[in-house]
Amino acid sequence: MNATNRGTNRAILLLTGLILLAAGACTVLASAWPVAAQAWEAWAGDAVSWMQDADESSRLSDATTVSWLTMGVLAVLLVIAVGAVAVIARLGGGQSSVVIREESGEGAQGAVVIRQGFASDAITHSLASRGEILTSRVSASRVRGEDVLHVRVTPRQNTSPVDVAEAVARLVDNLARLTGRETPTLISIHSGVRARLAADQPRVN
Repeated sequence: MNATNRGTNRAILLLTGLILLAAGACTVLASAWPVAAQAWEAWAGDAVSWMQDADESSRLSDATTVSWLTMGVLAVLLVIAVGAVAVIARLGGGQSSVVIREESGEGAQGAVVIRQGFASDAITHSLASRGEILTSRVSASRVRGEDVLHVRVTPRQNTSPVDVAEAVARLVDNLARLTGRETPTLISIHSGVRARLAADQPRVN
C-alpha cells in the first residue's frame, strides 16, 4: 500500500535492529565485566578529547566558539532530516476519508466527493448477507496522490478464497458503475481463530 520497496524496508529494519542489539550488548557487557567497563571509559575519554581538540582547531575565528566541525554535524543532521521527510512523503498520505474525488470543472457541476463511509456501507452491507463471510471492513488510503480502497474480508473456514475475491470484485465493479468512476482496490482475505471456531456453526440471520 505504499511506494517503498519491501526489500528496502526489511533492510532498514534489519540494520536498525542490529545497531540497537549491538548497543544493548555493549551496555550489558560494560556493566557486567570490569575489563569491558575500563575499555569503554578509555575509549569514551579518547573520543571526547579528540572531539574537543577538533572543535578548537576548526574554530571559524578566535572571537567565536562556532567551528567547522559543528557546522558539518549540523549539515549532516539536516541531510538526515530532509531524507526522513522525503521517505515519509513517498509513503503516501495515510488513511483517508475520501474514496472518489472529482475536481470542479466547467459548467454548473462543482467538485464531487464520495466519502469512505458510503463505500464501506455499500460493500459491508452486501457482504453481510453472505453466509460464508464472517466479517468485512473497508478503509481508504491516499497513495501517491491517488485514493485507494482496501477491503478486508474474513470468511468461514474451508471457504474458497477465489470465490470470496470474485464476490468482492463484483461489488467493487457495481460501486464503480454506480459512481461512474473506478477506484483502485486492494482485496485482502484473512483467516484466524474466529474463522476456525465458526467453521461448523450454522449462521442465523
